[in-house]
Amino acid sequence: MKWVEVAINGPCCSGCMACVELAPEIFNFDEATDIAVVIKTPCPADIAHKVAAYCPDDCIDIIE
Repeated sequence: MKWVEVAINGPCCSGCMACVELAPEIFNFDEATDIAVVIKTPCPADIAHKVAAYCPDDCIDIIE
């Protein structure tokens, strides 16, 4: 299994929570800032790419 680092580009996050719904073990929602945050990295590459593909704001960065 390949592992990658993930990061959220906070300023472009709309707070839709798609990443949290798809991978709650990797992402969480910070209610104080209304943006998603990474809680576990590195993570499996297949999950990271799936979540990045569903992000409507393209704010998930994957570092391979």
